[in-house]
Amino acid sequence: MKSTLRLHEIAADLRGVAGEIGVRMAGLSDDELLDVMAAIEAVGRVVGAAQVRVAGEVGVRSRSELGDEGLSRSQNFTSPVKLVASVTGTSAHESKVRLEVGRKLRGAVLLGGGEGPAPFPVVAQALDEGILAVETASVIVARCSELAVRGCSPDVVASAEQTLVDETVTGRLTTDQTSKLAIHLREVIDPDGAEPRDEVHQQQRSLTIAQASDGMIRGRFALTPEQGGVWLASIQAMQSPRVSDAQGGGPRFLSEEEFVAQTVTADIRTQAQKNADTVTELIARAAGAPDMPRINGSATTVNVHISLDDLEAGRGVGWIDGVDEPVPASTVAQMRCHSPISATLFGDRGEVLYQGKTKRLFTAAQNRALAARDGGCVWNGCDRPPSFCETHHVDEWVSDDHPPGRTDIDNGLLLCHFHHSHLHRSAWKLIMLGGVPHRVPPRWIDIEQTPIPTTRRRAGGPRRKAA
Repeated sequence: MKSTLRLHEIAADLRGVAGEIGVRMAGLSDDELLDVMAAIEAVGRVVGAAQVRVAGEVGVRSRSELGDEGLSRSQNFTSPVKLVASVTGTSAHESKVRLEVGRKLRGAVLLGGGEGPAPFPVVAQALDEGILAVETASVIVARCSELAVRGCSPDVVASAEQTLVDETVTGRLTTDQTSKLAIHLREVIDPDGAEPRDEVHQQQRSLTIAQASDGMIRGRFALTPEQGGVWLASIQAMQSPRVSDAQGGGPRFLSEEEFVAQTVTADIRTQAQKNADTVTELIARAAGAPDMPRINGSATTVNVHISLDDLEAGRGVGWIDGVDEPVPASTVAQMRCHSPISATLFGDRGEVLYQGKTKRLFTAAQNRALAARDGGCVWNGCDRPPSFCETHHVDEWVSDDHPPGRTDIDNGLLLCHFHHSHLHRSAWKLIMLGGVPHRVPPRWIDIEQTPIPTTRRRAGGPRRKAA
């Protein structure tokens, strides 16, 4: 077939051009680089349109009413998706998208075997001309199809299609921007459609959690829009940095020492990791709220089992009830500083040596005093307020100065969850000098390990000991 041969020739030419671009890439100016990107995208859109068209034809020839005579089954594939994926080497998801868009752009199959009028001619033309990306075409077709299913007249659907294509092309909108515009237009045209969609959303909401073979707790969730709004608003509120000085209200310039300290201890978590930590913090704070359900009079607890020898030596592992994967001793130490847990300690022969937490935790009055003194997380550069912080024992609860059951605010300070966890695993240390928290850098930063006073501290604060 001549067209097939020509396509192979075009592919060879493109490989040559792409190779030339790759050789000259580093020497391109910024404008030239962007021009090359736009030109390649134009080629890709033409190819993408052809891919969709061909996939649509494969879908028609594989329709279920043809049975074993259909294209996919005759080629020993159970579905057209698997056939397309096998021929193209793409994922099942990508193959499904091509088939779906191709099917919706084709006219209905008539009784005589012919093809009816195209349901979305404006999208089809823009796609074929290479001025509309396949992903964007998929969004427009999906939203217009919803209007058709809802009973909107063909004229209304055609007007919506024309509007979305025109706005996308003239406004040079991205697929995400077109998607938002399509949703807004859908609601203007069919405001009554929100109610049935909400019923579907309510049925589809879910949250599944299970322990994976690698020890991680993994899950999937699907939230309704209002639930998603609560999640997003809560996460954004907790992650939002303060942009002004707490006392003066205006911007504050960092000293050289503060800049170096913040750079060395910078938060290097990915956004996904921050989200996981934030949701965990939200749940933990909610679990400790006064109006939360109680079990036998106690707030929500996480039971951790570890031997006393391992805990004192800072080695070994702890075991959390309901979780098969153990946690290191450093994690147990962090949890024992500030966490709604009941830690059960076992001796060498398996006997219970100690179980309890009430004398280990700082009282509400002591936490208020720490909040007044520290003003929030004491780690330099951190803006977490007291309500978002955990209480850390400077000298561990097993030390001679502060044996089990002794909790002294001169031995306590506030840290956010991230810096609390970071401290238990880092070479940095925190000490108290004259009732003021100080950070001690590792030797590779300061050979003298000179204590650095925290700058977040607002006042000296009272010094009281737990009963």
